[in-house]
Amino acid sequence: MSLTNYKTAFDNTYEQVFQKVLVAKKIANTRFQAGLKFGGTVERFAYDISGVQVRTVTRGAASTIDTITDSNETLTVNLEKEAVFFISDGEVTQAGPLNPGEVIGGQVAIKVALDLDGRVFSEVTNAYQTFTNSDLTTLASDTTPITLSSTTVPQMVSRMPAKLRRGANQEIQTNLALVVDSYAASDVAQYLLGKNFDIVTAVFKNGYTGDISNAQVYISEKLKSTAKLVSSADYGNTETIVINGVTFTFVTVIGTTAGNVLRGVSEAATMAALVALINAPGTTTANGVALSAADQATLSGITAATDASHTVTLTGVGTGRLVLSETCTNASWTVNYIHAYFGKKGAIDLVVQDISPVDMRPTADRRGTNVFSSYLAGVKTFADGAKKFLDVWIAA
Repeated sequence: MSLTNYKTAFDNTYEQVFQKVLVAKKIANTRFQAGLKFGGTVERFAYDISGVQVRTVTRGAASTIDTITDSNETLTVNLEKEAVFFISDGEVTQAGPLNPGEVIGGQVAIKVALDLDGRVFSEVTNAYQTFTNSDLTTLASDTTPITLSSTTVPQMVSRMPAKLRRGANQEIQTNLALVVDSYAASDVAQYLLGKNFDIVTAVFKNGYTGDISNAQVYISEKLKSTAKLVSSADYGNTETIVINGVTFTFVTVIGTTAGNVLRGVSEAATMAALVALINAPGTTTANGVALSAADQATLSGITAATDASHTVTLTGVGTGRLVLSETCTNASWTVNYIHAYFGKKGAIDLVVQDISPVDMRPTADRRGTNVFSSYLAGVKTFADGAKKFLDVWIAA
């Protein structure tokens, strides 16, 4: 197979798979647009009629004239991502009947599409309203995620549209979508009689897996996640926490073992050292030892923050649900949940540069070619869009 044929096969397969895998294409107000530039902006105007009231007519008196306001918001094209790999001349010429362009093109397209999905669904936390455990039985949210069960799933499915409609000032809600991960979808199917979601083939149908009530259900493993580690005193020597299989060990002497976190002079100092290592996992400091390259990749998308209330908060963009554990005497993971999307399609705006041909560049120091696949995009939840969907907290 020649490089020209490889490039053609890669381009064709890459675009086909990318368009089929991208869940955000079906959920966001997505526009594929040529000529985008990094740092460029897309403006959108919106009208606010919240000040307009329906009043009683008083004959002979002047009417009260209400004011409609307008505003413009800006979406910035600031997401520039790429996937780059090397393919040797021998791999191309010796492929025989196999088509490495098609195979690799499809696999890379999935990676790129999933990355973009993660960026889009991180916008879910910009929703005007959350939907949590207390929303199942009351008119207000709390800080407890929903544990899916035979009781809570029917409550959630029936009450989400009610809260969305109420928060949108009685606007009739059509063209709705629920985006959850595979585990949540399987729970919904299990606890709603007669539902049988096709989870396996959903990946090549933009995540679409079936319908519930008046919404289409989509699956994405790239939802945003939140978890909280709460302590009551300092962490003990050799105690550990584990995030997605990556171990952090609190020690009194820093040593050289990857993931070691130095216990500080106080609980706050120890928490600060942990947060610093999570946020810069490739950097060794006096208070933390860098993780391996593999573990750094595992934690990609996860950031940490601490406050004055003994809490370390993890935020995962595009990570899906987190798998957590600890061996601490004075600390534990108190909450761990994903942010599912329920609401009107098109509430989040996404602009993506038209899929361009793959960039193939011969290498100077070895026989082969570097292959560059990339996307340029911007994502924004405008103020009016934020009222059209819910941030649904589902326990991991």
